[in-house]
Amino acid sequence: MSRVDGPRPARRWSPQRGAALSLMLILITALLAGGALAMYLQLADTKAAKFLSESRGSLFCAEAGLAASRSYVATHATDWPAMLDGDTSNDPDGYPIEGDLDGDGVMDYHVEVRDNDDELPPATNDPSLDTDATVFVVSTCLRYPDTPREVLEMISFSGSGFNYRNQSGQGAGGTNNAN
Repeated sequence: MSRVDGPRPARRWSPQRGAALSLMLILITALLAGGALAMYLQLADTKAAKFLSESRGSLFCAEAGLAASRSYVATHATDWPAMLDGDTSNDPDGYPIEGDLDGDGVMDYHVEVRDNDDELPPATNDPSLDTDATVFVVSTCLRYPDTPREVLEMISFSGSGFNYRNQSGQGAGGTNNAN
């Protein structure tokens, strides 16, 4: 057979040509987008669970600091003015109260004493002066810096005093009027 010299006949273009490749690219893109969305949702859920866990741990840490400081604050009630005045040079030993819950050498909570609003008008409140023997004990958790928690408790110092119920005839422990 002889070859015909001259222009080659043009190939016919088919509209279906490359359709499979386009379909596969669209399908792979959709699957990748779906996978990225699923991973994003899973990571967000994990982050939320971690935040909730640390938030609870931070609250428990602050409460532990409050519980550990109660006896110290009660036995140093006469030192409350020194604790409130803002001058750290005259604070009693061990104040502010700090503690390590897990034994790693890093302080987990910090506890300090703050004054309540106890000055009567027209005087303005002075946070460095306690006039009613009532203060707030404030415990702050340092262990979880992303989820800080602070717990406070109001306590009052009333002194030891005497049991005057004996004089009413009722008596403490059934002593009637025997003082």
